[in-house]
Amino acid sequence: MKKPIIEGVTQAGLESYLAARQYEELYWPTLFPLKNVDLLDGKTLIGAVGSRVAAHVISYNAKAPEAGRKSMTTKYFDIPKIAQSRRKEEKEILEHRITRSIRGNDAVIEDYFNDIDFVYDSCMARLEWMALTALSTGYLQLSTTNNPQGIINETTIDFGLPTANKKVVSVVWNTTNAGNGTMVPITDFLAVVKAGRALGITFKRILMTSDTFDLMCTATGFTKYFANTQLSSVTTALTLENINNVLTAYRIPPITLIDTYVGIEAKSGVITQTNPWSTTHILFVPDVQVGNMYNGPIAEQIERPDGVLLSTRGNVSLSIRREYNPVSVLTKGECNAFPSWPSVDRCMNLYTGSASTWA
Repeated sequence: MKKPIIEGVTQAGLESYLAARQYEELYWPTLFPLKNVDLLDGKTLIGAVGSRVAAHVISYNAKAPEAGRKSMTTKYFDIPKIAQSRRKEEKEILEHRITRSIRGNDAVIEDYFNDIDFVYDSCMARLEWMALTALSTGYLQLSTTNNPQGIINETTIDFGLPTANKKVVSVVWNTTNAGNGTMVPITDFLAVVKAGRALGITFKRILMTSDTFDLMCTATGFTKYFANTQLSSVTTALTLENINNVLTAYRIPPITLIDTYVGIEAKSGVITQTNPWSTTHILFVPDVQVGNMYNGPIAEQIERPDGVLLSTRGNVSLSIRREYNPVSVLTKGECNAFPSWPSVDRCMNLYTGSASTWA
């Protein structure tokens, strides 16, 4: 039997911990469910799914008409590596020995599993950031600000949102226009829904941040619709549930709030919390699932190194290993994943920061 890396921390213990641990729910697994692939590149077929087209009524013994194939756009992408590690250094290991003698072995084991939680959450947070940034703005740009210790994009990754699907509001959404009655969210929503119907698209959900929702609720141009809607289930409280009842009455899809935060750690060690969804973008989607998170193979799972505790949770590979000179224990999480958004041409993005130019 192999000696555990840390007394009491074993392969079986790691696997049991990961199986039982409950982590915070994120948005990306619903919007982009995992799709395992064998390669580290992928392609998105935009336009592969369209609205229903009626068959022709023809006479008996006649040949069935051949339909044309809708023009599709193919987006190719590389699946990047996402990784985070955390190290227990020599002094911490010595301090753990003292802690174990005072409080027992469980106190030390918990600390090592805290590092597992940290690196797992880090990988999941980056997937959340990628998915929500892409959906809210239509592109990804890795920079020294949002990926300070990783790669930097030479060019912006454009997910292919059609120009016709980029909408602007009739009047800019801000606190001034909300107060003077010129900001009219219902009118803006109805315009997007109508544009969708013209393309054969029925939207199921509206995605926005809580800050955008709160701003909408202060607009007198919105509250008058809320007050005038005669629904027995609606009260004067501007709750999400009541507002969604009003929107449904106007044949507008209900709102889902994107209320999540991801910490970005600068090289200096300072962590900044940010919501990856842009407050000036509102997305109308035809379904809750908009695509898939392509998940590629991980080398460490194929060539399993000796003397390493190695397991997985979902698509994240997790490992604990000894290192020497000086003595330390390294905990690492990694995955190879990237979102594919084939329904981008059936989504519409409403930009609230301008009444003339989408950005």
